[in-house]
Amino acid sequence: MTNRQKLFTIMIITATITCLAIGSTFAYWTWSTSSAQATSVTFTVASGFTCSADGGGNITSSNIQLVPADCTNSAYAIKRTVKVSTVQDSGKVIYLDMKLKVDSISANLSASQNFKYALTTSSTSCESGIMAEGTFNGTVANDELPLLTKEQYLSSTSNDTFYLWVWLDKKETNSNTMNQTFKLSLTGSCTDQEPVKTYAPWGAEVDMYKRIDFSQISSSTNGQGLYVFKPTVNDTNPIYYYRGAVTDNNVLFGGFCWKIVRTTETGGTKLIYNGVPVSGECTATTGTDTQISTSKFNNYNSSPAYVGYMYGTAYDYSKQESRYLTTSYKFGNSFTYNGGSYTLVDTIDTTGNWANDYNTLGNNHYTCFNTTGTCTSLYFVIYADSSKAYYITLNNGKSIEQVRDEMLTSSSNTISSTIKTVLDTWYTANLAANEINLEDTVWCYDRDIYQLNGWDPDGGVTNKYFYFVSFKKANIMNYPGLRCNPNDAFTKTSSSGNGKLTNPVGLITVDEATLAGGSSRVNNSFYLYTNQGFWTGSPSDLGSVGAYVYSFSPGGGLIRPGVSSAYGVRPSVSLKPGGVWSGSGTSSDPYTVSYS
Repeated sequence: MTNRQKLFTIMIITATITCLAIGSTFAYWTWSTSSAQATSVTFTVASGFTCSADGGGNITSSNIQLVPADCTNSAYAIKRTVKVSTVQDSGKVIYLDMKLKVDSISANLSASQNFKYALTTSSTSCESGIMAEGTFNGTVANDELPLLTKEQYLSSTSNDTFYLWVWLDKKETNSNTMNQTFKLSLTGSCTDQEPVKTYAPWGAEVDMYKRIDFSQISSSTNGQGLYVFKPTVNDTNPIYYYRGAVTDNNVLFGGFCWKIVRTTETGGTKLIYNGVPVSGECTATTGTDTQISTSKFNNYNSSPAYVGYMYGTAYDYSKQESRYLTTSYKFGNSFTYNGGSYTLVDTIDTTGNWANDYNTLGNNHYTCFNTTGTCTSLYFVIYADSSKAYYITLNNGKSIEQVRDEMLTSSSNTISSTIKTVLDTWYTANLAANEINLEDTVWCYDRDIYQLNGWDPDGGVTNKYFYFVSFKKANIMNYPGLRCNPNDAFTKTSSSGNGKLTNPVGLITVDEATLAGGSSRVNNSFYLYTNQGFWTGSPSDLGSVGAYVYSFSPGGGLIRPGVSSAYGVRPSVSLKPGGVWSGSGTSSDPYTVSYS
């Protein structure tokens, strides 16, 4: 087949970032656009097919300002609708590439890690339906950033709508990104020549085209095979993952049966435990044979610290019932500390009727539970309803922010969780001799915060839970993410992560469970289903009655049990790249891998 292709270019954004001082501590980055932008270009490639794209029209709003913010902030971020169309002869398949061209960019913007872009199928968020994402860090004029790669169109007429997001992340604090300019455009090509097929390290062909709806469980129409994770398609080591009711991802390694979950960012192969072989075959699919034991995630559940695979200082919450809150107490939104004593600042007085008082706290979460507002131990209300208040006790001048950081940041990775101890003990006894063939991959048990709610001293509502970012991905965005904050990138050595692990073994994450076909909906027809409940390593939230981590229910749905519940333990390890694979991956002929 002849390869007939032609480039197309669409100017979409011309922006100048200007500083407008507001008071003495805040500045806006304002952008404006060119008045003469081409918005729709059709490119015809000889005969047989036509491809076109519409960049979304000119941006004419004069009051939009590029300010460090979430990508969904319509006042402070750029969102463009990009429509792609193909028309082809019957039976012809078209493959389309589209890139974001950097026509120009100021040096200080290019130096930032926080100037970002994403192309999504979601119209509401840059974190869902991701086709491509990245930063402009290190880019120079004429660089091209992949948005769509060999996107496949089969119908005689196809229309696709995508959303391009460009924003300065809210983490940006460097004023050097002010008074900068950039110009971006779309460029691309299409062809009727079939791309070279892609294969995983073990020889299985990868479906590079299927789009998965991760808000739904896996099925014959929503993923049952081996796929590429779209945001990584142009990475040095793209992520290939199994999804659905596959039966050819069995591996025999170290004397145990495993299932392939996905490849890693370093080219390794992540596995999940699936039992002990019988006569060289891996026949276990359900029941307790698919796990090494049951265990609590942690023995205690009354602190955010206990969602950690490792943790440090644990500040447990206490409860005060409404029958003890019948006195008018002072609550403040801050405090001073002097000579071993806290004094509340900007106080309000409750009435002694807690059924009404709990709704009036606003950002006044600090209290001494007395009428003077002075005490040696201070209390911070994290959750409240009409019958009770849950609070954290603070001492030695500490604030709620300091206590939160002690539990959830780098200083917190000093104590192994109950389940980590179980995994380490099993690994030492059963798999340590094979460590030479394992890679020190990242186990991401992300404790980044999604919503503080009552833990927020600046007005967080006290009748909602404290949620971690995994809750957002699994329950709100319904889209997995494989990026990890450095503190929670658990590894054995510090060269690739936090260096806190004793052994290169862990649990799969809720993101990997979602890739595989799991969701909050029951799914008993995919390769992770065992008719047993078992843990992932991803924290979910801290509620009124405890800390929660994601697990699978016996029915096959993702749930959030308290960490002191007992669920199955299925170790996960990652094979080094570069091995020689043999076998077909079936239960009767599992893959084996050898290393020279």
